[in-house]
Amino acid sequence: MTKKATTNATVDPAVVTKEIEEMVATGRKTLQDAFINGTEAAEKAFKSNTETFKTNYEKAVAEGKTGFEKAIKNLEGSQFYDKNSAEAFVKASNAAVEKSEKIGAAMIEFGTDRLQEVFNVTKTIAETEDVTKVVEIQTEYARNSLQSYVSEMGKFNSLVADAAKSVFEPFGAQYATNLDIFSKQA
Repeated sequence: MTKKATTNATVDPAVVTKEIEEMVATGRKTLQDAFINGTEAAEKAFKSNTETFKTNYEKAVAEGKTGFEKAIKNLEGSQFYDKNSAEAFVKASNAAVEKSEKIGAAMIEFGTDRLQEVFNVTKTIAETEDVTKVVEIQTEYARNSLQSYVSEMGKFNSLVADAAKSVFEPFGAQYATNLDIFSKQA
């Protein structure tokens, strides 16, 4: 019969704990780096796409204005064209185009700014080691986002109200003129 050799090796818990902590730290750092790189790539793609979108939006607005101007010129040559009646429509349409361009630009800027904030906060959180600090960052971001949203909605409401006023104003003047003509004839 053979005797089995046994080893009584002792394992130092401090050494094992240190090795595990090093593995966790290395894994965490690898995940942080990957997350930050992914965020940076997404941010770069977003900026590129935003610029393309803005350029296409501006081009579409310019083409829309040109098309509207051509349509009005073609309409002026028509036998059905009444300069007095059409003037209010033209003024209202021009106001609508101008105001919608401002509203669209404001919406694009608002969306772009909010996404940029998301990228900044995401990077900050990924680089933060302390969980308490992460919670503080998230809380601050949520509070600022809500305040920003409420503020921007107030601005959008003002822009829409101004647009509505500008669009209907020429018709009000036309209505007053027609009422005056009607009352003189009666």
